[in-house]
Amino acid sequence: SIGLEVEEHITKFNVTTLTAPLIRELVDVKLLEHGLEDARRKHTRLGAPLFDVKQIIFNHNKENANVPHGPEATNLTLAENIKKEYALLAVFSQDVGDAHMRGDIHLHDLGFIDRPYCSGQSLEYLKRFGLNLPNSLAVARPAKRADVLLAHMVKFAAALQSNFAGAIGWDAVNLFFAPYLVDMSDKEVRQLAQMMIYEFSQQAVARGGQAIFTDLNLYWEVPKHFEDVPAIGPGGEFTGKTYKEYEKEAQRFVTALFETYMEGDACGRPFFFPKPLVHITEKFFKTEGHEQFLELICKVSSEKGTTYYVFDRGETAKISECCRLSFKLEQQDLDDAKEPWKMRYSALQNVTINLPRLAYKAKGDDQELFGGLTKMLELARNAHLEKKAFIEKLLSQGENGPLALLTMNRDGQSYLRMHRVSYLIGMVGLNEMVKIHTGEELHESDAAFRLGLKIIAHMKLVTDKFSAHEKMHFVLEQTPAESTAYRFAKLDLRHHSPEAGRIVRGDISRGEVYYTNSTQLHVGCEVGPVERVKLEGLFHPLIEAGSITHIWLGEQHPSAASLA
Repeated sequence: SIGLEVEEHITKFNVTTLTAPLIRELVDVKLLEHGLEDARRKHTRLGAPLFDVKQIIFNHNKENANVPHGPEATNLTLAENIKKEYALLAVFSQDVGDAHMRGDIHLHDLGFIDRPYCSGQSLEYLKRFGLNLPNSLAVARPAKRADVLLAHMVKFAAALQSNFAGAIGWDAVNLFFAPYLVDMSDKEVRQLAQMMIYEFSQQAVARGGQAIFTDLNLYWEVPKHFEDVPAIGPGGEFTGKTYKEYEKEAQRFVTALFETYMEGDACGRPFFFPKPLVHITEKFFKTEGHEQFLELICKVSSEKGTTYYVFDRGETAKISECCRLSFKLEQQDLDDAKEPWKMRYSALQNVTINLPRLAYKAKGDDQELFGGLTKMLELARNAHLEKKAFIEKLLSQGENGPLALLTMNRDGQSYLRMHRVSYLIGMVGLNEMVKIHTGEELHESDAAFRLGLKIIAHMKLVTDKFSAHEKMHFVLEQTPAESTAYRFAKLDLRHHSPEAGRIVRGDISRGEVYYTNSTQLHVGCEVGPVERVKLEGLFHPLIEAGSITHIWLGEQHPSAASLA
């Protein structure tokens, strides 16, 4: 009967151009008129209006700076838009979806709902098993030469990017290449370093025309957990030595990498990918030659701004990626280090909480503030449970499913080890939250700063309880959320003005507004760089999945010595 009613309306309206979207819209209206909401929901149409598609094709993507403008990029954006709608309608509950749309929380990478967030792994997997991917037209044995290993690494990174939403990180890259470099001259090692950096930085032909978001974890010393590990060399064979015996080769390679970063590309410009993440451990300062290496990487920071510094304090070991994400290695991970091809890490999803909004609603009441925060954390947990259930459904299809690469089994376990993944909960606008609640920013009084610490400590306590109850690894992360900080601020101006107008940062008249990211002090506050490091560093032990401090030295080219 609904079909006949729709046909009657079409005839009555005397439509000159009949399209499938128009028919679907009319059918949906009729389903609602008949009270068939469930049927309408199942058959609702996903897509974009003609006007929006034209805007996407003709205009640059402003949401992601890593996406260029071209046919592949517009394909990506259009596909993401459909998957975002699907995620909110079919993957997440209405409570979670509505909270995202209101701006209470932000569900990151909704356009990549059918894949995990990010991946960290070791070259040993490729060195041991070669390049053997599901649905591939050819299988390659383990590489016998360094340049072939690099080719395998780049191709595997591209394959991983097709199965993860975010960064692809590689652990101890210079160390695991070292057994291949024994008989190579310094000139050949430098050439290999150039090949690696150029290959990854010029991969602007991957997903959506993007470069592969690649992170290289690098060490000057041999990390303690790899010292006595049997080394794998050419052809996937054990060399009979341990990795501590390849320290000099690893140092030659990491030096060559940073000499290339220092040089820049053919035009002298910095390389933005792959990102070099240098681990600074206590052993670093006891290893011969560290002073010269530290000067080199600090000079690269001064001239090109490329170097990331990862501080592994005490006995802590980690693999880092993305802008600040890191996976702290627990005992089971250190046990895996004895067979490093097993070292694979992933975060399934990132959910960020809008902290200032909780303060607007609390109106100065501590109980309301912390009660609201707990409710938002519970909502974030539910979002993770729903995404987990969806990914597990896709993985259950095995090698015939859409995530075949993540189910491949070369060492007795699927590549994605779901029982070991992390679930990230981030935060935006702690500084503004404290200002709304106390009238002072984090740096303006001890009481304001202590409240900030108390809030993050509460978040950690609640997420730790989630982990114990759900048998899942929930962790806090400083969200890399520049666009989310903008989105939250803009929505709060709509729902919590005029108070929000006095709190948000930026230029309201131009719509260029934002909140201070995560737990950081406001970028414009008058706090010296050393004091900023100390203050922001007090939050870092509470944020297991990674945190970062940005330091503005106020000079175009600060000296390498001052950085060191």
